[in-house]
Amino acid sequence: MSRPVRTLLRRHPRTWVRAVRTAALAAAVELGLRVLPLPRLARLLRVRLVLDGTAGRRTDPRLIRLTEDERERLDVTWRVLRHRPFNGTCLRRALLGAHALRYRDHAVRIGVQKVAGEVKAHAWLEVDGIVVDPDGVESFRTLTTGVPA
Repeated sequence: MSRPVRTLLRRHPRTWVRAVRTAALAAAVELGLRVLPLPRLARLLRVRLVLDGTAGRRTDPRLIRLTEDERERLDVTWRVLRHRPFNGTCLRRALLGAHALRYRDHAVRIGVQKVAGEVKAHAWLEVDGIVVDPDGVESFRTLTTGVPA
């Protein structure tokens, strides 16, 4: 047996259960993104979608004090999304990451930027007012609904 397979098989059963639950939730989120408005999907996930034009601090995400359990939940979530058949785009990572940390002070934000005449969008997760994002959000303008939250 190859080394990565042996390492994977040594994971705690709790991690496997979380991965299966995350995979099921990722499938539901994928369906929800296709048939529901984003604010409704966020409410169903018990996730705070914040479109107020502000953004959290862009600093080292290691400053966020996550418990070992929270770190594992976020890690499992993002690992599952890296594999087929899941679409691990920024929006899915933000929604499912926020769901994994839904009992913390969190926010899912969406921003846009215009590059060479093309509009690009990006979603990210914030925890305790700090951006948690593997892709970076520096050049994106945060969306606002114009309606107080």
